[in-house]
Amino acid sequence: MRNTLKASGPFRMLLSVSCPLLASGVTLTATPPSLAPSDQGLDALIVSARRLPANAERITSSVTQLPPRKFEERGIFDLKSALNAVPGVISTSTSGQSGAIGSLFIRGTTTPYSQVVVDGVRLSDSTAPLGNFLAGARIDDLDRIEVLRGPHSAIHGGEAVGGVLWLETARGSEKPTSRLMTEAGSFNSFATHASTRGQSGDLTWFAGLGHEGTDNDSELQRFEQNRGALRLEWEQNESTALGLTFRSIDSRFDYPAYGSNRDHLDAALGTLYAQTELAAGWDARFTVGHYRENYDNENLGEYGTFLYGTDLDRSSVATDQSIQLSPNHTLLWGAFFENTDFQNSIGSDLSRDRLGSYTGLEWLPSDQLTTTAILRWEDYAAHGEEVTWRCAAAWQAAKPGPLLRGGIGRAFRTPTYLDLFGTSYGAGNPDLEAESSTGWDLGIEQALGEHHRIALTWFANSIENRIRSYPTPPVNLSGTTPTRGIESSLSGSWQGSKLSYQLSWTWLEESLSDQPAHSANASLDWRPDQRWLFGIGASYLDDHSWGGLPLEGYVLVRLHASYQANEQLRLHARIENLLDRDYQLANFNGAPPIDGAGLGLFTGATLTF
Repeated sequence: MRNTLKASGPFRMLLSVSCPLLASGVTLTATPPSLAPSDQGLDALIVSARRLPANAERITSSVTQLPPRKFEERGIFDLKSALNAVPGVISTSTSGQSGAIGSLFIRGTTTPYSQVVVDGVRLSDSTAPLGNFLAGARIDDLDRIEVLRGPHSAIHGGEAVGGVLWLETARGSEKPTSRLMTEAGSFNSFATHASTRGQSGDLTWFAGLGHEGTDNDSELQRFEQNRGALRLEWEQNESTALGLTFRSIDSRFDYPAYGSNRDHLDAALGTLYAQTELAAGWDARFTVGHYRENYDNENLGEYGTFLYGTDLDRSSVATDQSIQLSPNHTLLWGAFFENTDFQNSIGSDLSRDRLGSYTGLEWLPSDQLTTTAILRWEDYAAHGEEVTWRCAAAWQAAKPGPLLRGGIGRAFRTPTYLDLFGTSYGAGNPDLEAESSTGWDLGIEQALGEHHRIALTWFANSIENRIRSYPTPPVNLSGTTPTRGIESSLSGSWQGSKLSYQLSWTWLEESLSDQPAHSANASLDWRPDQRWLFGIGASYLDDHSWGGLPLEGYVLVRLHASYQANEQLRLHARIENLLDRDYQLANFNGAPPIDGAGLGLFTGATLTF
């Protein structure tokens, strides 16, 4: 089935708007302490909140920035595991162990309510699931991982209800460096990744190739994947850079469900971009991208062979611009166009366009207060026009006083093409309306001395016209569906950073698909000297069901250690599920329960030259 979004109306430019920010009781959301650039050595710039680099202290949204290299030191190489360090986020799979389609639950919403953006191009929407990308995503070819939480359709468009996952391919470096990582361990697992980066004149480059495979700790759950990533960037002058990125993945995952199944994902993303200063105080980025995703499922069941597949091609053009009108006023503006072709094996074949524009104003009334107001219009050919907005503020009276951040906004999620036009499991409903939501949050972040920080955020979301896909045909539910809860984090260090810790905890009063009321993630690392690193981590999920049969809560504990033998060689080891806890990832009616992996031991080495 081929689905594309065709614009029925003329391209319209929105005028700059303002919002009665403080009078409307904007929400205040804190950036978790684990993000503090000064404490954790992270980038002081945030990109996802405005789609252009901005000073982290002026960001009015809840954003967590994750450092890929620090996670690798702790033996965490897959993206799903790294994301669990973010408060308000549960990253798992309800389909199987390593390599199965991933699930991302942000602030009580489910996977379809969040968006993934890679190198400035939106990969996921209501038809291209985020779960396919999460299935085998790794962090070794990424330099930037940001999780933007809350409703952000005003900047990112549809499906940005729970939040946005922002990823950027690794960049080159002034010093040419090559790296080879290998790891092997339990369940016949093996992984390797080779990369090189460097600079020649004004040209920087990064190139990486990876392979991983595992039998998993379960019958018929074999996973195998090959992938590659490339970035070339030419710095034309101090204010202008031109570049290209390319990413590809080819993965296969076997699993038992209604018979013997094999998922095959073949996807590639290419982008061309230019980032420049058009004039003093006028920053702009132009991005052209194409994403192709081919998915096939083969089921060898009791009644014969069943084949299902989808092919998606998306081309996009976008610009994002920031114009400083005065020392206290910055105009934000952007425009975009997408063409999406989608087809599947049951005969649907559609081509549609999507286009629109956003504009906003950042106002700094004082050195302590930052406010933003953004309005967005876009046209979905399959669903008509959507208007979204967001108002936000960040305030800090004086350091080290409390920091308040927050926002309130409208977001939406469109029906999938399968909801509209049907599948082999049932009829569609072409009269479905898009879901809409209004979400807000209120939070505070506070330094505790020089080396510790704590954050607490209260959030809520109200979803209207929620789509019930099953049983078919799909329908819009009447009334509103709420999600709300509290997310918190605590981080810090002792003994000159030799001992460091991070803790995140989320409580959900209301959620979609019966998510855990309580979830937590913690880590404690000890670096006795520059060569050794020892650590322990734990994650907890309360009782839940993911919309299926009830699942008991569980705690998983892991250990990790690494040794820097010399400048070139680092050795590492890790133990997953140290207590060998029996637990289930999911249990849906009519399908076998999906067990989680038991105790596993893995060792590896990284060679840098």
